Amino acid sequence: MSRRVTSAFTIDRWEGEPGDWHGAQLQRTQAAKTFTGELSGSSALEAVMLGVGEDVSAYVAVERLEVEFDGLKGSFCLLHSATANGDDNEMTLTILPGSGTGDLVGLSGTAEILPGHEFALVYDLAEGAAV
Repeated sequence: MSRRVTSAFTIDRWEGEPGDWHGAQLQRTQAAKTFTGELSGSSALEAVMLGVGEDVSAYVAVERLEVEFDGLKGSFCLLHSATANGDDNEMTLTILPGSGTGDLVGLSGTAEILPGHEFALVYDLAEGAAV
């Protein structure tokens, strides 16, 4: 059965290297976050962001979270994929299968970034993993 935990987060570091990519604005970004709430810990993120015109953009990223929640402690990688086209926005955050360490071996699931710098993780642990 899936479980859900939430957390506030702050962005502690945001460093980008802007550039031009075939007429579009490309930015490689490194960021660090701190999570507080039911899920607590920190993360490091590597992203590539692309802006095409004023209303069209996309980004892909990988984020490694070192966290504790529900009595579990370890790390995992979260894959980000998002697009925006005017008011049409889509974002997918998926736990990379096999990336869990410590108590999070066998972790799977998804996440959401909510308004107000809130984060929600919906997860499952493989049978036989830490409870």
